Amino acid sequence: MTTEDRGLNDLSYRIFFERTFDPISLYKVEEDGTVRFLDINPAYERVMGVEKKNVVGKTFFEVWPDVESCWHEIIKECVTSQGSVHCESHCEDVKKYLEAIAFPILPDRASVIFLDRTRWKKSEEKLREKQKKLLEYREELRSLAARLTLSEEETRRSIAGQIHDSIGYSLVSLLHSLQHLKKTGCTVEQLDHAIDSVESIIGQSRELIFQVSPPTLYDLGLNPALESLAEHLLSPKGISYDFQGGNLVHQADDQICVLLYQMTRELLINVIKHSRATHVSIRVHRGPSKIQVVVEDNGIGFPKPFTLKWGRLKGFGLFSIRERLHPIGGSVQVISEPGKGATIAMTAPLKMPLEEGANPS
Repeated sequence: MTTEDRGLNDLSYRIFFERTFDPISLYKVEEDGTVRFLDINPAYERVMGVEKKNVVGKTFFEVWPDVESCWHEIIKECVTSQGSVHCESHCEDVKKYLEAIAFPILPDRASVIFLDRTRWKKSEEKLREKQKKLLEYREELRSLAARLTLSEEETRRSIAGQIHDSIGYSLVSLLHSLQHLKKTGCTVEQLDHAIDSVESIIGQSRELIFQVSPPTLYDLGLNPALESLAEHLLSPKGISYDFQGGNLVHQADDQICVLLYQMTRELLINVIKHSRATHVSIRVHRGPSKIQVVVEDNGIGFPKPFTLKWGRLKGFGLFSIRERLHPIGGSVQVISEPGKGATIAMTAPLKMPLEEGANPS
């Protein structure tokens, strides 16, 4: 190599050394193992927060007395092995996560180039946290699905039990009475008793129909159905209520109305079971594209200040409500403080979103 070639190489190296955005440092490893700074580039000064005049000529630990040991060890190791050595760690002194590559340049000298991986590390940690939350969320969904299945089975068993114990028993009793009257004749009192039995069976049937699929909801609309629901559930428990919602009959798609009705029913049952409330307000608001049902009670509220955020829902009822609203573009919001009751607002679109591939007709 000619003197001119060496000069060009030195110039190219110096330009790279001075202008690169990555910190570079040069070291000498002395016979006793002491690592001493020979040079640092401007990027090293900027990233590491030091000045060249205060670094060059000093030992590694004079400049970085408390730094992680790996930064020092890779310099000695690369000189000993005469091969490149890699290290990455959080550097507390500069509050950055750095990757370092040390490589020998002479038998007793080494260069280290540092790559700032702080953003990458933070992104990795955020991704890991999101993956953790996703796994937790999936587990919650699996638990919810299992509990919903059990709940549906319990509902079916309850309805079957009520049909068997009330309607079924009453029908069998009425049949026996009518068969007896057919043989012996009947008095007015016996006929009245039979009529009372029929009316009782009709009442029990209506109660079951109300629980499964309330006719009011389909015949008159969401508002009358919700008001009837409040009267049916709250009044027998001594809980007063007020309802505000106007007289609109066709407020939203039937599927949306059924969904809001079912969720309101769940909330009112929770109020009865847990809130110790004496009064409940139910409000229905209809906008250009959304409909909202708000249930507010004056009970004990949640045990601690509560705000509803994605992935942070606990409690079976609220979680299931959110999971039914979210896929259709709806949402649920909760405002509650201990001793100050709770307000739960359920918002849904007026129209059920079309499934993929569906033909809007």
